[in-house]
Amino acid sequence: MKIAVLASSSRGNASVISAGRTTLLVDAGISARRIKLGLEACGLALSEVSGICITHEHTDHTGGLAVLSGKVDATIYCSRYLKDDLGALAPGARYTFLEPGASVRIGDFSVLPISVSHDAVDPLGYVFEADGVRLGYITDTGNVTRAMLPALRGVQALYLESNYDPEMLHNSGRPPELIDRIEGQWGHLSNDQAGDLVRQIAHADLRHIILAHLSPECNTPTCAATAMQSVLDALQHPAQLHVARQAELLPWLQV
Repeated sequence: MKIAVLASSSRGNASVISAGRTTLLVDAGISARRIKLGLEACGLALSEVSGICITHEHTDHTGGLAVLSGKVDATIYCSRYLKDDLGALAPGARYTFLEPGASVRIGDFSVLPISVSHDAVDPLGYVFEADGVRLGYITDTGNVTRAMLPALRGVQALYLESNYDPEMLHNSGRPPELIDRIEGQWGHLSNDQAGDLVRQIAHADLRHIILAHLSPECNTPTCAATAMQSVLDALQHPAQLHVARQAELLPWLQV
């Protein structure tokens, strides 16, 4: 299994995961053109995408879906409660609706949807598994849900939201109600919260941690990486740390 991140931040998100003969997109929050170019940089064509796994309906995760759905013959996988939202964006697409906690088979992948805590209709995280290798994919969650930790224990790679630094958030000039929303249980994970999650699931075979969905205004790659590296150093854990960015492709990582 391998993963590449085409873009990730509060302004747009899309990743590609591949195993065997199966290639999946996770979210389509950037333009279809950028997705096409990102796939080509990974040595893939749009026609090779067999499924699109959507985490939730917010524009930074679905903004390119309307155009993309007309260019690929791929099933869209999402919560059944997104039927109206995504159906309006991509009315002609095929849909498979997912239930949190119930694994589905998508080609060479077993995919486990996980409930997360965000102010969206029914947001999901995922665990992707192929040939005994597991990748956790968690973005846009205000806290660690009851289902999250047991599902993530044992993953070899983790894509994890590390959205904001609390001091930068409070000094950002944002309205108090927006700060409360971001910090609340339906908002986003801070750098420290991301570190706490890793501290709880770290194990010897965790090889890669990808920090994702960084706020351009309330975080920096250096700040996020420093916070997570301090956790790994305290654990004496050798996992490789990567930071996904909005304008740069994070190329293939072999899980």
